[in-house]
This record gives sequence, structure tokens and C-alpha cells, in this order.
Amino acid sequence: MPEDKQRNIMNEEELVPTEKTSADDNESENAEPCGEASTEDDEEQEVTVDQEPSLEEQLSAALQESKSNYDHYLRSVAEMENYRRRSLREKEEARKYATASLVEDLLPVLDNFVLGLESARKHPEAKEITEGFNMVYRQIDSILKKNGVEEIHPLREEFDPHRHESTGYQPDDEVPEGRVVRVIRRGYALNDRLLRPAMVVLSGGPRGAESAGESEAQGSEDDQSANQSSGEK
Repeated sequence: MPEDKQRNIMNEEELVPTEKTSADDNESENAEPCGEASTEDDEEQEVTVDQEPSLEEQLSAALQESKSNYDHYLRSVAEMENYRRRSLREKEEARKYATASLVEDLLPVLDNFVLGLESARKHPEAKEITEGFNMVYRQIDSILKKNGVEEIHPLREEFDPHRHESTGYQPDDEVPEGRVVRVIRRGYALNDRLLRPAMVVLSGGPRGAESAGESEAQGSEDDQSANQSSGEK
């Protein structure tokens, strides 16, 4: 019996180190995966650090963005300045030519008034009435001038195709050729904008020059007819 107990004790002592060794092996196996996870985290951190732009790249991008924003600012300022100038110009034009349609409607009435006044001047017995209408005409003309309306009455002036409309020629000994010898209808302009051209008759030069030209033309025709008759003979 004592020998059996001794053998059992020896067997138990041999089994204990074996269990400790297996426990140490398990701990070492469990520790290895932790080391692999930490290595992967380090690699991810290194990749993230490498992807971040450098300070020079960030500065270059900021400068480009600043330049682009400044260009947009300059364009906006230029557009606003152009819009302001255009608005002022349109406002000024609207103010200057706001009465254009009204003046154009009044022109036929003013023409009839002038024709009646000229007809009244041919009657000396109606001198007082004529002077009264003449005073009214001067008042109307003064009001029109204050509002920028200019009367075009180019008697004896050079012909201007931009402001005058010619209806023909008339011989005149006093008015040089090409100048206005008679105004049929007066023209009007509003602040340098033509509302209606003046209808005029131009001078064709002295009557003697016209007669000389006609006689020369007649003489040339007679010479031609004489030459034809001599040729037939």
C-alpha cells in the first residue's frame, strides 16, 4: 500500500507541469492575432498620412481659388458699372425724348397756324389781328424751344440731305445754285433728333444761265440736223 500511494503522488506531480505548458501555449496562440491587428492599423495610418496634400499643394490650391474669386469679383463690378451707365443713358434719353410723340401730333396744327398767319399778313386791313396771332406764335415757339424743339427753316442755306427734303429746282437770280430758294414746309428736331425734315425747293441758278444752256442745247441740235441733211445730199 505505501508503494501504491507513492506512485500516485509521482504521477500527479508529472501531470501538473503538462497542464501549465498547455495553458502557456494557449496564451501564446491568443497573443499572436493581437500583434497582427496592430500591424494592420499601423499600415492604414501610414496610408492615410501619405494621402494628405502637402503644405505647398494646399497653398497653390488656395491661391488658385483666390484668383478665381477675384476674377469673378472684377466681372461683377464691371457688369454693375455697365448696368449703371446703361440705366443712366436710358433714363436721360427717356427724359429728352419723352415729348416726341406729343410734338409730332402738334406739328400739323402748327403748320396750319403758320399758313393762316402768312395769309393774314397779306391783308393790311387786318394788321391788328395779324399782330395778335404773331404774338401767339412767338409764345408757342418759345415753349417749344424750352422743351428742346428746334425749328428747321433753311431759307438760302446749303442743302442738307440729313435735315432737308428737296422737291425740285427753281431758277433764281439772287440765290446761288444748290441753295434753298423756298421752304414749302418747315422741319422740326427734338434735342438733335430729327422729327420731320424741311421740305424745300432748291435754286437752279440764274435765269440767263438756264437760257444760255437751253440755247446751246438748241444750237447743238440744229448742227446735228444740218449735218444729217448734208450727208443725205
